[in-house]
Amino acid sequence: MSLRAVMLIALPVVLSGCATLQRTGTDWDARRTSLLQDDVWSLRGRVAVRTSAGDGGQAALNWQQTGQQSTLQLAGPFGAGRVELSVAPEVVSLRTAAGESVSYEGPAAAQRFMNEQLGWSFPVDSARFWMRGLLDPGAPGERLYDAGGELTGLRQHGWDISLNRFAAADGQLLPTRLTMESPQLRLKAVVSNWTRDALN
Repeated sequence: MSLRAVMLIALPVVLSGCATLQRTGTDWDARRTSLLQDDVWSLRGRVAVRTSAGDGGQAALNWQQTGQQSTLQLAGPFGAGRVELSVAPEVVSLRTAAGESVSYEGPAAAQRFMNEQLGWSFPVDSARFWMRGLLDPGAPGERLYDAGGELTGLRQHGWDISLNRFAAADGQLLPTRLTMESPQLRLKAVVSNWTRDALN
């Protein structure tokens, strides 16, 4: 797998092992407040990416979040094409199992990384919130609800985030199936395991 092909799937942003919940009566504001206080969490699952040009790929995903530091490990079938993507304020780096690496530093490093390496943009800094069914509090956005008052999606930065399934994990209601979509890119994630600490 080429470095470019690997980077195409190196985004956040997976089979659910948790039961779907009836969410009637969920206090979404209280949930948001509680989740925003948790700055250490992790997930395991799968992610699939497709661009408007028809390019795409799938990968197993391990994501660890500590404060503003995101570390994503992705791999194809049987561990092929394993990569690690690290995103922090003003620093983005990607390393492959073969030792290839690329990094960017400075303001808007994540956006420059996406634009220059892949040819399209993705709001990496906001995805760590979207994955947990939250709007990025640092930017305008909209929460979407169904007729019963249940949270079904988000809109932010010109992206539509569909929250298709939730399950309980460590006392919190978290998405296990979601889709992030813009005119240029569609990303689907299925989470098999959420934890409120680092992965072992």
